[in-house]
Amino acid sequence: MAKEIRDQAQDMKVDTFLSYLYTADIINRYLYMVLADQQVSRAGFTILHFLILNDGNLLPTEISKKALRSKYSVTRAIDTLEKQKLVERLPIGKDRRNRRVIITRKGLEVVKNATIDSRERFSQDIFHILGEKKLEELNSTLKQLRKHVLKLIDNISKE
Repeated sequence: MAKEIRDQAQDMKVDTFLSYLYTADIINRYLYMVLADQQVSRAGFTILHFLILNDGNLLPTEISKKALRSKYSVTRAIDTLEKQKLVERLPIGKDRRNRRVIITRKGLEVVKNATIDSRERFSQDIFHILGEKKLEELNSTLKQLRKHVLKLIDNISKE
């Protein structure tokens, strides 16, 4: 069986897929280590960024879909962000069960302060080994992959 797995890895698409997964895991580990001193988790930052990109407010279900995370994990992350006063939950109409998540000024400041410097530093740390042309190619390829995989996810969700 091990030989079968090794033989499969000789296929360029399989090898590239595995290489991509390993690289993503390593980069994620690096980010977790560097962000360990931050009070906001990576999931929290993801939620705050989606809120910023969507005029500062979304429904929890919308956040869950955009972040590709379970409703439960998004709710837990929102609970933490709300305790830190980085977001608020506001009722929609008279039904108190439906709530819209709104980013607060403090949430905006945390994202601004944490990401402007760290994005630049992470980008330099991780990608300084690539020239401008390779970076453009990588960025273009990653965007294509992201769009394609999001379509695959959408197709699976519709089944």
